[in-house]
Amino acid sequence: MNALKQFFSQNMLNKLIIINIAIYLLINITEVISFLLARQGIVEQFVYQWVALPAYLPSLILKPWTAITYMFTHESFWHLLGNMLWLYFLGQMFFSFFNGKQMFALYILGGFAGAALYIISYNIFPVFRPALLLSTCIGASAAVTAIVIALCVYKPDFKVLLFGIIPISLKWLGIFYIAFDVMSIMSDNAGGHISHIGGAIIGLLFAVEIKKGKDITNGFNKIMDKIVAFFQQLGGSKKMKVSYRRSQEAKKKKEHYVSTTDADYSNNDAARQAKIDQILDKISKSGYDSLTKEEKEFMFRQKG
Repeated sequence: MNALKQFFSQNMLNKLIIINIAIYLLINITEVISFLLARQGIVEQFVYQWVALPAYLPSLILKPWTAITYMFTHESFWHLLGNMLWLYFLGQMFFSFFNGKQMFALYILGGFAGAALYIISYNIFPVFRPALLLSTCIGASAAVTAIVIALCVYKPDFKVLLFGIIPISLKWLGIFYIAFDVMSIMSDNAGGHISHIGGAIIGLLFAVEIKKGKDITNGFNKIMDKIVAFFQQLGGSKKMKVSYRRSQEAKKKKEHYVSTTDADYSNNDAARQAKIDQILDKISKSGYDSLTKEEKEFMFRQKG
């Protein structure tokens, strides 16, 4: 119960990472047990049959949930590590400008777009026809790519340290990221790289539209709010009506209360914005890694 409370107290970035790691551990621990019981291969078969996303449409119709499960499941430790590192480092910067709901929506929408492009490509391009019946897609790459590209397009001139050494603007990082996927379509993992491009399209669309004042994740988040409200009602959860009553003793001690004027609020808000601008300027010049721990925590809290 405490572990569950700790999970729900985390921000969305940590929740996504925890879910991906937990599913990976669950699958691999189960694989170890099946190996010891001389049933090796049974877990892998289950994952690719019931969790991975199939390209063949009749199979997809029978397993529609795989459009979601595939984006939280990984084939190997290095597959998981690569995706989670991208998500962690770029996700922290994402929180400097956007909130947790937007991150989750972008993750899911990017995963859906990646799934759609993968399925469409394998069903229309002749080169994939021999592999269509057995081809499946697995991994969070498309979902993570949506977040990465959204940030790269939204703040193209921000600098980060590639491998902790090479300073590079986000726009070039995004270009290299996508160029690598396009050139890798002829590799053995063509479906995976195609799905990345689908996620990138959603990230690009999000950044372009948000600059125009339109948030494409609003519709998704409204649906999620309704789903959450439905399950709360189903579970008998009711909103608590809380009334506040000041005690007579408190009323007699009004001198201990300090009123805050509009001027105070304005001054505080101006100071906060000035600090944000100062930190953003520092990131633009020296990269996100140049921030102190206190500065990172301050920016992290702004969009929680």
